[in-house]
Amino acid sequence: MKKDDRRQVLVRMDGELLERLTRLAEREYRSVNGEIEYLVARAVGGEGGESYPPEFFDGAKAFIWDGEERELLPMRSTDPVRLTDLKRYEEEKEIVVRNTLAFLSGLPAQNVLLYGDRGTGKSSTVHAVINEYADRGLRLIEVKKRDIITLPRLMNAIADGGNKKFIVFIDDLTFVEGQDNYGELKAVLEGSALHLGNLLIYATTNRRHLIKETAEDRKNDMHESDLRQEQMSLSDRFGIVVTYINPDKREFADILRAVLADRGVTLPEDELSLRAERFCLEKGGRSPRGARQLADIICCERGLSGS
Repeated sequence: MKKDDRRQVLVRMDGELLERLTRLAEREYRSVNGEIEYLVARAVGGEGGESYPPEFFDGAKAFIWDGEERELLPMRSTDPVRLTDLKRYEEEKEIVVRNTLAFLSGLPAQNVLLYGDRGTGKSSTVHAVINEYADRGLRLIEVKKRDIITLPRLMNAIADGGNKKFIVFIDDLTFVEGQDNYGELKAVLEGSALHLGNLLIYATTNRRHLIKETAEDRKNDMHESDLRQEQMSLSDRFGIVVTYINPDKREFADILRAVLADRGVTLPEDELSLRAERFCLEKGGRSPRGARQLADIICCERGLSGS
């Protein structure tokens, strides 16, 4: 098609469709451009091509990636949670642990999406895995959603990390269609940078669909179909999806009992059940986080430290 013919087609094109095509082109351009940036930096060792020396990662087991400044910041204080502190969800934890051990052993391992209800321990599972295996060289790097576009720079920064293995952790991963650059994450999840062998991405989300749609979007059948494909395309790039569901009444009481037992506190069963149900009614739901909060309250009433 000649240039003048293409211009006429664009003029006649529906405005909404043209806007969507423009957003798609920009998103894909940034995704490809980020991968090119990484490869060029690795090839020429220019700006953004320098890696942190291996000894840098001996000073902490967790880091925050500052995407604006393109630097890693050691976290001197981290969540001390251990796997044994997380009550219930044994199968879910085992999946994450098994994948992480394969990663540390140099076996094929997958990027992991931890999906489910709030307060069920998705983020705590990731932190607990780091605490469990930090002595084997496992490190956590927390990346904010806004900094996803800079992931190629981060991957270059840890390319010479010695014998360290890195979990890039993205908490509460949800995108707004048309506003966020989820194309960048798709590109990274399947890009050559992950083939370095020292990096996996673990992410959490409370939403079944990673990409939110607006009421206006739902009115457009063609858009809804495109969005469904985008959602599936992004989710499919996580090799493992682990689902966390809130506990029922009995399970909540079991979690509370186990947390209190760890703290040396025992309650009569009728009192424990009554306190648990009253607390859940006031909170409007049950979750392992709620069980720990109630355990803190009970320990406080007894003058105990709660840990």
